[in-house]
Amino acid sequence: MEKPLKRDNLKKLAQLKSVILGMEKDFGLADMTEQERRILSAMSELAEQEDSLVSSKALRNSLYCADLSAPTYHRALKSLLDQGLLRPPEGRKTGIYRLCL
Repeated sequence: MEKPLKRDNLKKLAQLKSVILGMEKDFGLADMTEQERRILSAMSELAEQEDSLVSSKALRNSLYCADLSAPTYHRALKSLLDQGLLRPPEGRKTGIYRLCL
């Protein structure tokens, strides 16, 4: 059952978003699209170790990316690949990726 919308809850949410936006700016993520940030968040959560590989299917089905349309998801993924923030392992072109920070 959904909780009714309350002013105090909205205020808390606004404060939390303010903190998150400030941290994104501090970490250099502010110039990225929301979709790129979502994919990076999913990668960070799904990668078990620093050098872990994460499948595109796992990313796509994550809480962060599940509601993105397929074209939007693929544009953001391509952008992160073009920026060198994600990379497939040697010998692969697509399907699994490593976070490269």
